[in-house]
Amino acid sequence: MAEIKVTMTELKRSLGDLVNRAAYGREWIVLVSHGRPKAAIVSIEDLELLRRLQRGEIPAPRAVTLEELDALRERIRRRWEAEGVTSVDSADMIREMREERTDALTGVR
Repeated sequence: MAEIKVTMTELKRSLGDLVNRAAYGREWIVLVSHGRPKAAIVSIEDLELLRRLQRGEIPAPRAVTLEELDALRERIRRRWEAEGVTSVDSADMIREMREERTDALTGVR
């Protein structure tokens, strides 16, 4: 998730563009006044996730322990073995697992 800081002067000049960047580019636009962050423009999807988090409908993010990462590595190894997979890009697999988790948390699937 990209985050950019924008002054109030820049906001006045580029409001439409900044709203589109938040809505379609999923960027977080942090509005800065006198060098201090004051507010943000985020997509509706991100706002809904924040609302669900605030209502306790989804768990708050937490740090992952090394033991959990080792367990994940072992699950991946067993899955590959069971499916006869010899080579998979681990970054793609992790990205897919994150998407599945996000979908499950947001009720998309």
